[in-house]
Amino acid sequence: MDFVPHDDDTITEMLEVIGVNKIEDLFKDIPKDLIINGLNLPEGLSEPDVLKKLKELGATNTIYTNSFLGAGCYFHYIPTLVDFVVSRSEFYTSYTPYQAEASQGYLQAIYEYQSIISRLTQMDVANASMYDGSTALAEAAIMASIITRKNQIVILEGVHPEYIEVVNTYCWGQNIALKIVPIDKIEDELNQEIAAVLFQSPNFFGNIEDVSVLAKKIKKTAPNCLLIQCMTDPTCLGVLKPPGETGVDIFVAEGQSFGITPSFGGPGLGIFAVKEKFLRKIPGRLVGKTKEINGEREGFLLTLQAREQHIRREKASSNICTNQALCSLSALIYLVSLGKTGLRKIATQNFQKAHYVKKKIKKIPGYEVLNNKPTYNEFIVKCPDIDSLIQECKKLNLLPPLPLSKYYPEMKDVALICVTESNSRESIDRFIKALELANNNKEARD
Repeated sequence: MDFVPHDDDTITEMLEVIGVNKIEDLFKDIPKDLIINGLNLPEGLSEPDVLKKLKELGATNTIYTNSFLGAGCYFHYIPTLVDFVVSRSEFYTSYTPYQAEASQGYLQAIYEYQSIISRLTQMDVANASMYDGSTALAEAAIMASIITRKNQIVILEGVHPEYIEVVNTYCWGQNIALKIVPIDKIEDELNQEIAAVLFQSPNFFGNIEDVSVLAKKIKKTAPNCLLIQCMTDPTCLGVLKPPGETGVDIFVAEGQSFGITPSFGGPGLGIFAVKEKFLRKIPGRLVGKTKEINGEREGFLLTLQAREQHIRREKASSNICTNQALCSLSALIYLVSLGKTGLRKIATQNFQKAHYVKKKIKKIPGYEVLNNKPTYNEFIVKCPDIDSLIQECKKLNLLPPLPLSKYYPEMKDVALICVTESNSRESIDRFIKALELANNNKEARD
């Protein structure tokens, strides 16, 4: 982004117009003991020198040719159309469309996003999006507590640990108690005081749960308890049964996989969809379509938004006052670009390539695939030496998988491996080579 500095004449003119004598007067409300007396900055540079310096800094970055890292942020193919549309100034400079008469384009885009998410998930209603998957899950937990008027939440093991941290932070402020339990112990932990059960499928370790069976177990023991499912990579909906057909009450997901680049870990997109009976408790806002009072022309407007979010915050069910509209637009264009069969093809490639790698790994001495349930594009592997594997991957210009000891210290030398449609056969062969080299290094040391 270009920087055009103000010269002395421009500053003087500005101060005269607003009736201020000097720049310092603009900050007179700041206590003097808080004002910094100068910054330790290097000397200014000319524009060519700044560009040269930035290029030198950029050259120090490592850009991997392929990635085997997932864990909530994924490398997927993004159609060129996505960047073309979201780069248009009428979209990327827009903000919350409060004035419908001036925001018809964005309102329609959000309406279409809601429609396509509802169709994809087979849930009745989808909102205009949330910040990211973790905050969407936290908002879902708060929403369940408000609906049921209960203050206990159960989280099944396998939910992304960072999501659990966010949920815990939100619930702490609302005095909602959390308990993490193994999925096979859920029936023993259920009671009539639980507001909701939160689970992830495919979960953090890659396991796909039988959601229909899980829903029946929970509803049988605690019929008033809500079932909340989250996903970190919803491209799996191209091959898995949608949550609306499995008994889920609230569905949330991280939509980054839908046309948003991983960048440095953000921004994300919080997908949030519910059954119709919970529409009035949904956080954020909904865009609807209407007609003229005395005509047939259609228009779009903000149909529902809790005013307490803006004027009576203490009574609000949620205080989210904006949404990731540009990111939801990316998701919309991504899904439209793929069409009815495109997402299924991408999901199938994810599934097939990941299982091809899984079979290859099983043949390498020293490695053990630990998943005992079906998986999509992620799975966990016990390695002979994960540090050596990471180094060998980097030498072969591959972004290595995640060492799970980062979140679970007891899972030493266990890697969470992700394979998507963006992984070529050549990159997979290089990854297999890295696995073999790491094992050879371990044997040589021993």
